[in-house]
Amino acid sequence: MEIIQGGPEHVDTAAMIWAHAVTARDRYDEVPTLEEARPGIERALANEPSILLLAVENGAAVGFLAGGPQETDTAYINYVGVHPDAWGRRVGEALLRALPDALTARGYTDAQLLVYVDNVRGVRLYERLGWIKVGDPAPDPRNGRVEQRYSFSVERRATGVRERSIGG
Repeated sequence: MEIIQGGPEHVDTAAMIWAHAVTARDRYDEVPTLEEARPGIERALANEPSILLLAVENGAAVGFLAGGPQETDTAYINYVGVHPDAWGRRVGEALLRALPDALTARGYTDAQLLVYVDNVRGVRLYERLGWIKVGDPAPDPRNGRVEQRYSFSVERRATGVRERSIGG
């Protein structure tokens, strides 16, 4: 597997990976269309410096990570998506392990993301890779599902310092 830097030409690919991933994760009856999935990815990448990483196997993208600025030195990771056909092959882990270099290259020192607390696979992955809970879980204002904020520090990762949680 190779992790590459994506560009505007990869937005549709990322959108379709996300559409398939959420369909499997949330047990939708139908996969969202490209037209339904694309706007979220475009919003995530709208402000610079944005991050789009793709995991490629045998010439095909099987996962992606996308985000952009949140605060001065903090990136917000809007998406970590893996096509269901590639689940269990550590694609998400590979993307997250490539993230510190991508953050540093774009001038970020920290990243944050939100994950639904019932996304057990995602929660386990973030915690195993050193992401730290921030505050208490709260309902997503759009759908009411409970989500937890996580934080990642390039510096904390580089020094091997691991904190249990912040706030909450």
